[in-house]
Amino acid sequence: MPASQLVAVPAAPAAPLPAGGAEGPPGTEASRRLLAPALEPRPLTLWGSSSMSSEGGANATPLPVRLHEHLALALAPAPVHAYGVGATRSGHTLLMRGLDTPRLRRLADPSPEDGRVPVALDSGLAPAGPIRIPGAVDGAPGALDGSSGSWFFVPEDPASTGGEGIFTSSLARRTEDSRQVLWTGKNNILEVAQVLEDTQRLWDAAPDPAQDTLVLGHWPTPFDPIGSETAEAVAAVNEEQSRRYGRHFLDLAALLTGEEGLCCAPLAPLRLLEQAATHDALAEGVVPAALRAPDDIHLNGWGNLAVTWAIVHRMRELRWL
Repeated sequence: MPASQLVAVPAAPAAPLPAGGAEGPPGTEASRRLLAPALEPRPLTLWGSSSMSSEGGANATPLPVRLHEHLALALAPAPVHAYGVGATRSGHTLLMRGLDTPRLRRLADPSPEDGRVPVALDSGLAPAGPIRIPGAVDGAPGALDGSSGSWFFVPEDPASTGGEGIFTSSLARRTEDSRQVLWTGKNNILEVAQVLEDTQRLWDAAPDPAQDTLVLGHWPTPFDPIGSETAEAVAAVNEEQSRRYGRHFLDLAALLTGEEGLCCAPLAPLRLLEQAATHDALAEGVVPAALRAPDDIHLNGWGNLAVTWAIVHRMRELRWL
């Protein structure tokens, strides 16, 4: 006959807490100081063009992967300001950042409906993409709108007769205490010296330039194969920015075309290095198709996931997180 089994006795219920909750915060004062964050989280601002706005990020993955959304989760409760605008060049980023303050010249009378004033910029910069920048002309608030393919100044007060004077973006004031991530210049990458100069101006504008900026490198698309003019420009910009910024430069070309990067945690399930198409792409020095959106000039959700993973990893190394 088998031995009798012991019957588990349920534990006695814990005594309820007093009506006012615990008498004080848990732990000792020393342990609370150790575990509490030393500083308030810093805001983060993302400057750039369509890659920064995650165009293509709704492709390939079950859910869209957008850089600013993932970074907002990583930095919470700190705010993330997402100012990536598709089709823009590095000069547009300077304008948005408030580092270029062009004089606007009125081309016609304001619209009687909404006060929109067609204008030209004395810098000669043409609009690109859905760009619309809040700011002011000689103190009169409004927005510089180029989303239609032509510049308009849209005053807050439709009865205003302004629109001519110095335009200053208000985005700089909104983000003056932010750290920043820069991913700009791919749309004018052949202007190597200009891209480097514009990126340096953005770098220098940070509250603490040596600590407060992360520059993202450009990656080669199928239109930038080894030996092409654009591939050489991408390599030249990446090489110089790596030299200038060191750990504050993130080499995304190496991440997305190197064997180690293609095996990183978010991409491991894809088993990219087991696919012939991957090796065909790497032979041409371009990012594999499995990470590209259908237009072949943007990353898809998997590509964005890898980039976000790399940014968060580097921010931890920089003690931003």
